[in-house]
Amino acid sequence: MALFNRDAQPAPEPSAAPTNRPRNTAVNPAEQHNIIGKDTVIEGTLRSSGNVHVSGTVNGNIEVQGRTVVMPDGRVDGEVNSTTAEIGGRVHGQVAVKERLVLKATAVVEGDIRTGKLVIEDGATFTGRCDMGGTGGGTGGARRPRPEGRPEGAEREAPGEAGEGRPTRRLGGSPDAASVQG
Repeated sequence: MALFNRDAQPAPEPSAAPTNRPRNTAVNPAEQHNIIGKDTVIEGTLRSSGNVHVSGTVNGNIEVQGRTVVMPDGRVDGEVNSTTAEIGGRVHGQVAVKERLVLKATAVVEGDIRTGKLVIEDGATFTGRCDMGGTGGGTGGARRPRPEGRPEGAEREAPGEAGEGRPTRRLGGSPDAASVQG
């Protein structure tokens, strides 16, 4: 029996062999994902150098250097500042996105938007002003010259609604582009 054998060798101790993975490696922000779960409520400012997905509620501002995603069940009561963003839930506050903002069909945004590029899917609801074309997170970019005889901030009437007095702001440059009630 080896159990009582005095000549038996003791079991080898686990070796402390080095692993192939360095210990103090900085995490690439693009690989960092922060998930605010459905039943989670965050109070205060949420800051991240990575990506943030919100399925719960944030009562405060979101400041993200990566991508912010507000899922259909997500709610933000505060400002959203991000490099890129996709909103499918509710945001009550200003939204500033440096590059591209996507409002999904389930999005409800109540507040002003500043972004470089804007995509609005059918069904999305947006109430507020939009400044688009410059860098959303900055002080704005170059603006197109306004047509002669039209004062700064003048609004156009949508085609087919002349004389009805319903001011609209047209998004995009083509005559077929959708208009947003202002």
